[in-house]
Amino acid sequence: MYTLAEKTIKKGLSPFARILLGTVSAILGLIMVGTASGTADPFFATMIGAFCFAVTLTCATWGRVRQFAGSLIGTALFGLSLVYLWSQMTGGPLFWGSRSEPSILTAVLFVIFLGVPGIAYAATARFGLRKKKP
Repeated sequence: MYTLAEKTIKKGLSPFARILLGTVSAILGLIMVGTASGTADPFFATMIGAFCFAVTLTCATWGRVRQFAGSLIGTALFGLSLVYLWSQMTGGPLFWGSRSEPSILTAVLFVIFLGVPGIAYAATARFGLRKKKP
């Protein structure tokens, strides 16, 4: 069962799913970059837009370019999850009042469900720099 799941995952998204995800991500990236100047901190809005554009790039390319862009996204998610965990460990509550509020528990869940798979993909894809098997 595990090998079948691994083969299915390695196939990647279908063309329709890649087009849909890439298009929505590009639109959200344009919105974030376009509205960044009107926010209190334009740097973070611009970075979210750049993240959306990286997702679009990953959806629109193949081979090593896709692996490189996907590895950047995975590494960014891992880094963000560690920063979020650190920020909550140094001053956040242990549990949340409601699930949308930051807490140590939500930071740990973010690391487990987004950070670890992101860095695992980056380690597997090796930023598109690994040589092809003969």
